[in-house]
This record gives sequence, C-alpha cells and structure tokens, in this order.
Amino acid sequence: MKPSPNWTYSYKDFIDSPEGLADSIAEILGCPVTIEDANHFIVSYSKHEQNVDHARTATIMRRKVPEHVINGLWKHGFMAKLFESEEPVIVHKIDDIGLGDRLAISVRKDNEILGFIWAQTNESPITSEHLEEIKEAAQWVSHYLLRQQAKKKKTDESSKEFFWQLLTGSLQNPTEIKRMAKKYQMNLNGQLCVAVFEFTEDMSQAVERHAYYLTETLHQTRVVNRIFDDRQLILLVRTDNKEDANEMNQAFIREFTQKMKERLHFEDLKGAFGLIYDSPSFISDSYKQALKALKLKEQYSEGLKHVDNYQDLGVYQFIHELAALQKKENYKNDALNHIKTYDERHNSMLLETLKVFLEHNSNVHQAAAHMHIHTNTLNYRLKRIKEIGNIDFKDVNQKTMLYLDLLIYENEQEDL
Repeated sequence: MKPSPNWTYSYKDFIDSPEGLADSIAEILGCPVTIEDANHFIVSYSKHEQNVDHARTATIMRRKVPEHVINGLWKHGFMAKLFESEEPVIVHKIDDIGLGDRLAISVRKDNEILGFIWAQTNESPITSEHLEEIKEAAQWVSHYLLRQQAKKKKTDESSKEFFWQLLTGSLQNPTEIKRMAKKYQMNLNGQLCVAVFEFTEDMSQAVERHAYYLTETLHQTRVVNRIFDDRQLILLVRTDNKEDANEMNQAFIREFTQKMKERLHFEDLKGAFGLIYDSPSFISDSYKQALKALKLKEQYSEGLKHVDNYQDLGVYQFIHELAALQKKENYKNDALNHIKTYDERHNSMLLETLKVFLEHNSNVHQAAAHMHIHTNTLNYRLKRIKEIGNIDFKDVNQKTMLYLDLLIYENEQEDL
C-alpha cells in the first residue's frame, strides 16, 4: 500500500459516481477497495483486481457480502469495532471465511452508519498516512451515501403507507395492489407471510438500526418491507419455494432472535409468523395470525416455547374461541372438577400429574422423568385419577377433551 500525496480533488471529481469513487480510493491506497452500504450491499468496487481473496470475489459476484463472511467478522470482533468507532480498523486475515488482511472503516453521518469501506491490504504494512487517507475517503463516501439514502427514505416512507394498507386489509383490490407494488418496487410474487418480533422494552434508534441491519443481512428469506410499531418489528417476508417456505421462515425467526441476543443482549425477544399465502390479499390474515401466535406464546410459554409458526400452534390456535364457547354454554368437565376437589382436600398433585401425562402423549416413562418421580409413583397417581374422575385413558376423545379443558383452566387461573 502506497498512499499518494493529496488526492482530495479525485474524491470531488467522482462524488456523483460510486464506481469512480472506489477506483479513486483504490489508486490512493494502492489496493483493491469495496464500498458497501450499511447492510453490506455493494455500492461500488474498484477495478484493482490483483491477488484478490475469495471473500472479495464472492462479494462482487453476489453484489452483497456473503452471510458467512459477515458472521465471521462479527465472531472475531471486527464488526463490533466498526459499529462502535469511527476510527479505521485493521482486520487480520480469517482463513476459514476466505478473508485476507483488510483496512476498514465505517462511513457515518454523526452516529448513524451509512456504509463501510474495505481495502484489501494483502499483508502490506499500514502506515499512519493510510489511516488518514481512508478517514478522508470515508467523509467523501458519506456525501454520496447521504444523497442515496435521502432518495431511498422518501420512497420507504411512502411504501409504509401501502404496507399498512396491506396489514390492515383496507386495500383488497388485486389490480390496485399490483399497481402500488410496482410503484414502490415491492415484489409480492411467490409465498408471502408476516413475521412479528416483540421486544420487552422500548426500542432505541440504535436497536432499530441493528434490527434493520439484521433483516437485510440474514439470507434465509427476503424482507419485502418492514415497520417499527411501538415495541414490535413487523416484516413482510417473501420466499419463492412453497415447500421450503415454513422451514426457511422458522430458521429466519430463530437466527434473528439469536443474533439480537448475542449482539445486543435481548434475552426475551419473541418472534412468530402467520400462515403463508400466495396472494397479497391475505397479508392482513397472516398479520393477525402472527399477533395471535405471539399472544399465545406469552400465555402458554411452557407448551409453546419452541413454536414460531401459527401453523404449528395446533389446538392452541382455537383455545380462546373454545373457552368463550364453554363460558357461553356454562360448560363444565365433571372429571376435572372431581380431581380438583380431591387435590384441594388432600393437598395432592393429581391435576398437575394428569396434565404432564397428557402432554407427554401418555408416555409413563417420559412423564415420570419430567416430574422427577419414579414410574411406580406415577402409575399409582394415574390409578387414583382414573378412579376419582372415571377416566378411560384408552379413549382418545376423552383424553383430547381433558387436555383442552386443562389448558383453558390453566389460563383462567392465571387471569385471576
């Protein structure tokens, strides 16, 4: 790397041309340069192509930094440094992601990150002049990115109104939806669903920026649009393959929550997505389902701990409706009432035992292990439950109704 004397005029000459700007920086630093936006999409890369490494080649081919490279930079602490400081960062090679030595800097406007400059140094010594040159380059790149960001923000604000229309179901006309989607360059083809993440505290601008960053850098799904609403992040997600859509969305939910936990220490972040549809007319239904799934996960945290998909809620999908119907008809389950009365009189745990037994699909060994009791103890309790409630554990219909009624009873107790 050999810096040139003073090339400020080159930055000015190319301020409206991202390609020329990258070439100018590369010529100053004497090495290949890549300019990225805040979400690691390529803005420009120099034509200096000698001895480039695999990470740079893959980035240029995809027009975006590969996810495994981003993850590697986070794991080794380099991305955290770029987020925390406006000073240049010397990045040592990481062989397992195909990344050679780099000199990097975040491009900023005040505290907001607009993008990044990466210079592949190829193990050449980095001098104080290089550090000053790349800092000056970052200032000029910020001018260009601010212009682009202003244009994008104007479009994004307008598209959010359209997104709210889809979420609330106030826009149903297919022709109008298609026209608006084209206007705002929103791809509504393929499999669509709404995912909602719920935070336990108000989101700061820093958290919003990082959440936005993650939705753009995780590759499992394509985020068509997003809205921050109080403590919720609402996403419209699209996939092309119907068969893989559920699996990909689940992976996205889990990886997003995991990375927010790792990077920003959000321990109680919850996410869920609604049913997947092949028409934008059903986006409002998917949104309602995602909200319902989050509410049920909060109420039945133990039973729904690992459920991210409305489809996988099973009987929980209709538990509130069933409870309302039972209340309307003054329904009661005599078997459960007898067992509850027995527990109250004898300070026993038969009702809890019954629930654990049913939750473990009537498997005595698994239920006993869960309760940390011997199988003989469990079998004795089950015998008493059968006698007191007049229950036939071979009757699937009776067992199903018992389980549903236990869930409803548990929820009613929590509301008292």
